[in-house]
Amino acid sequence: MAPFVPYHSSAGQSTTVKFGGLLTTEFLEPPPGRCFLFRQTYRHTIEGPIPDNLRKLINSPDRPKGPPPHFHQFQTEYFRVEHGVLGINVDGVTRRITKADGEISVKAGSVHNFFIHSDSPESMTVYLSASDSGNDYQLDRVFFENWYGYWHDALLHDGGLDWIQFLAIQDGGDAYTPAPAWVPFRRQVGYWTCVIVGRWIGGLLGYKPFFREYTTDWDFAVAKMKGSFFQRHLVHSAWEEEKSWAKQADLEPKAKPENAEFEQWTEDMSLTQLNLGPVAYEQGQFNGANPGLTNGSNGHSTSRQEKLEQVAPWAQRRIVVEDAAK
Repeated sequence: MAPFVPYHSSAGQSTTVKFGGLLTTEFLEPPPGRCFLFRQTYRHTIEGPIPDNLRKLINSPDRPKGPPPHFHQFQTEYFRVEHGVLGINVDGVTRRITKADGEISVKAGSVHNFFIHSDSPESMTVYLSASDSGNDYQLDRVFFENWYGYWHDALLHDGGLDWIQFLAIQDGGDAYTPAPAWVPFRRQVGYWTCVIVGRWIGGLLGYKPFFREYTTDWDFAVAKMKGSFFQRHLVHSAWEEEKSWAKQADLEPKAKPENAEFEQWTEDMSLTQLNLGPVAYEQGQFNGANPGLTNGSNGHSTSRQEKLEQVAPWAQRRIVVEDAAK
């Protein structure tokens, strides 16, 4: 498969919503000694009318209820439940964690995964953080923005996870998939598989661990990739020189340039004057009415309409309503 291209943009959002609200992540300022902190809420399901691909995913074995089994080579991870019941499996032992348990830790090298427990009510909220190893590739906001962004897009819109892309992103966050339990030295095999296939081979084939569409601190992500011989060629630096829209507008000349005998092809030759009407965007925000069924994939409309409901001056949410023709 070709290297992945994101389907959505979530860079710059301190609160990200994935899988239609099944997973909500709130990035917070980390405490001393920790390299990240976020509050995360998982739901068992989404009620009401939702797109068919999301409902199919929720009803499938791949339903996003927690990450797959993995380990962190250099970092200890911390969990503190705020609401509901967290299930966590560490080295084959499953525990049931609630708010009363306080903060628990999973030591570096332990194979683990966590999930919303079946005993939990409709949702489960947990605070996650990890020790700061000081390494280029570690659990941090850059990694989680890209992992959750890719996880969402791949399962909903790309037919599932691409193995090389998955390993490339996991390697970018000190998160490694162990080999099966029957394989000797399963952690070492898993670690070097991620490094060799994800970083080395994947890097040469064009697979990136981070995407600008998902990443808030893109300068930091670029610095990480530049540190790898196999990934530095994936980094483009021209974006650093891009001017803001205001500066671009200042570059517009007072009059249209003249093009001698080639001028006529740069003007409207139609006998009917084009009436463009008022612009529906102001300062980058859409302020016009939704013209109709435009919420489809690759320009194809679906059987649903979307309307934007203003819920606060700083946010909008999409409400999916059934097509009136149904």
